[in-house]
Amino acid sequence: MKHLTLLLAAALPTLGFAQVGVGTSSPDASAALEVSSTTKGFLPPRMTATQRAAISSPATGMMVYQTDGTAGLYVYSGSAWIAQAEWYVAPDASTSYFGLNKPSNVASGALNNLGIGTTALNALTTGDNNTALGYDAAKAITSNGNSTAVGYSALSAATGSGNTALGRAAGSAVTSGTNNTLIGNQADVTSNNLTNATAIGYAAEVAASNAIQLGNTSVTKVTTSGSVGIGTTAPAANAALEISSTSKGLLLPRMTTTNRSSITSPEPGLLIFNSTTGKAQVYSSTEATWVDYATSNGVIWDVTSSNSRQHTFTAPSSEALSKITINVYAAVTSGTLTATIYSGTGILGTNLGSATCAISSTGSNSFTFSSPITMTASSTYTIYFTTSGSTNIQLYSDQNNPYSGGGMIGLSNIITAYDFDMTLYSSGSWIDLH
Repeated sequence: MKHLTLLLAAALPTLGFAQVGVGTSSPDASAALEVSSTTKGFLPPRMTATQRAAISSPATGMMVYQTDGTAGLYVYSGSAWIAQAEWYVAPDASTSYFGLNKPSNVASGALNNLGIGTTALNALTTGDNNTALGYDAAKAITSNGNSTAVGYSALSAATGSGNTALGRAAGSAVTSGTNNTLIGNQADVTSNNLTNATAIGYAAEVAASNAIQLGNTSVTKVTTSGSVGIGTTAPAANAALEISSTSKGLLLPRMTTTNRSSITSPEPGLLIFNSTTGKAQVYSSTEATWVDYATSNGVIWDVTSSNSRQHTFTAPSSEALSKITINVYAAVTSGTLTATIYSGTGILGTNLGSATCAISSTGSNSFTFSSPITMTASSTYTIYFTTSGSTNIQLYSDQNNPYSGGGMIGLSNIITAYDFDMTLYSSGSWIDLH
């Protein structure tokens, strides 16, 4: 073996510019060296990163295999050692891998296309400027161009041009549609042929051309720290929202009085159009009369430690009860009266809250709740008046104009012919704008 090595060493200089073949007697004319084998590979020099870095003045194109650190094949570019990508020609189907595949039908005239992933851009023939990254990404595009699909099955059925999809299965329902933008996991269209439609967010689905859908049906808030302009590109700096148009108006939510009254805890400033009254309305935080029990005085009722009094009422709308005023006939013995609100009829329901009033004189006296009590439209509630000690407060009642939504509770029934002379106030009210 030693003699063969010396012989080769002596002979190689005489080869000049001839080709060298290892494993072949007829190396390719374009190759200075051709190694041919079906059972063995080419083994470049192997060394550590330190040894590779110690090579003095490496020639451009020099190749070594680094054995430590980020192991792999390195090629010297003329200024730096460059690690080469690992390419898997036939990966196991159960593992992830990275590969570039040229579509079998692509024409030589198709320009600026890039497909990475199994079947990505697989049907492309003559389309230009398409980019697909991911399994099945843009796999149906043939002759159209200018589409970008990033993600598993993104734009997998699309044949139209100018579509952009980012995310798993984003835009997978698009077929002939054009210039659509779908961003987010499963962001999509509801019709396959839309144009200029945009869906942003997880499972967001846009249903019309020239429309934008932000988020899916679970999204309940869209916020911004700046100004939003509709019909203007320069909304006023002091406006959260500016709507500009010379041919269209602002259409408020339209609902009946019953629908409006079912809105729980409306925010002050909330706007609606009441289709029952035919008027636009705004909710005001100014305290307002909500339930007015009586307008005249009749029978007198005592409230003592042994004689509590109860009265039911039906909430005419969803409001927050903030105050009760009641007409006192006499403070026989001054003291504190407590008004407690219960859900349902009687005092077996949930205690929703209470307020007290020190009564020492006749006329109107007020019970103000520290936290307004939320009431639901059409639900029944009970006001329970109690006191303690020797206190004796006499309350007016009305029997000439009874309140239809409830009545006093007697020993075993509701006495609808009598109502305490009192008024319930909500923490806000709906006001007509015209």
